[in-house]
Amino acid sequence: MRKVKAGVAGYGRSGMHIHCHSMGMLPEKYDIVALCEPDDERRAEAEKNLKCRVYKDFNKFLKDGETELVTVATPSYLHVKCAIAALEAGKNVVCEKPLSDKVSDVDMMIKAARKNKKIFAPFQNKRHDPLFLKMKEIMDSGVLGRIVEIKITWHSFGRRWDWQSLRKYKGGTLNNTCPHAIDHGMQFLPEKDNYKVFCQLEKTLTCGDADDHVKIIVKGKKSPLLDIEVTSAAGYGQEEKYLMMGTKGALKANWNEIWWKHFDPRSLPKRTLPKKAISEKRAYGNEEIKWTEEYWKVPDNAMHFSVAFYDSLYKTLTKGAPLYVTPESARRVVWLTEECHRQAGL
Repeated sequence: MRKVKAGVAGYGRSGMHIHCHSMGMLPEKYDIVALCEPDDERRAEAEKNLKCRVYKDFNKFLKDGETELVTVATPSYLHVKCAIAALEAGKNVVCEKPLSDKVSDVDMMIKAARKNKKIFAPFQNKRHDPLFLKMKEIMDSGVLGRIVEIKITWHSFGRRWDWQSLRKYKGGTLNNTCPHAIDHGMQFLPEKDNYKVFCQLEKTLTCGDADDHVKIIVKGKKSPLLDIEVTSAAGYGQEEKYLMMGTKGALKANWNEIWWKHFDPRSLPKRTLPKKAISEKRAYGNEEIKWTEEYWKVPDNAMHFSVAFYDSLYKTLTKGAPLYVTPESARRVVWLTEECHRQAGL
């Protein structure tokens, strides 16, 4: 089995704990041969842990002749510059989220990939989450009927004071955490519709100047209403992270469990509407619905979604399989992010 020769730009939280770790879980498929990190201490740590070539200068890193794949795990404000430079250097590229906060930047990255005939893989890793895949399967089966509304609610309470709390580094919850929630939400909605968006961004507990409370509502003419709430100001957090309401049932989920119930409308008796505005026996209508209730839990041996991302990408890099997460699909996330920033005056 051929190993993909990989280079990672950035040895911080994402570079070390996600990308290097995930490729390290697939040792028969990936070999990390180079790493770029401006911090001296982290660079020495990478050289010790990975036993690979290390670079301080990004341009020299791109000239490493052995690397065929470059993962951009730099701070967010450098993603566009680094990804395009890597593509222009003839490397296939994985780019951490957020790709950018502007659609025009994503279009430039897509153009650079096409021009250089290279693979550009947005790191929307939670698209591989078994929980999301199961929810999508249930929704697409039609067992819940027509989906009326989808809520994605990620609550927490606490302060941040790292670089991702600062706007000058493209920090904030909308850029940092919401790309996952938005990606799931947009995958639940049709690609083509005439969408209207409402967004509220607030700075609540963060020590920085970026947002840490995000409320997004998306509605199309032919689509369910999508309600996304990601906040660090929820002292009483909602247990359900996902909630789907349908005409034949409903679904709720936390981080690794799904409950759903549904019924057969044909099991209900026929009803006759009144001809006069008077209620029989002054009572409200009440009928028993025979629910079928189901439960599913992410298997203990399920591959982590970040590892699954690289496992899927390997098939694209070595066998020409289609990208599972295309730049065009990730572009929808950036479109919504940019619209939210526009409404907030940012």
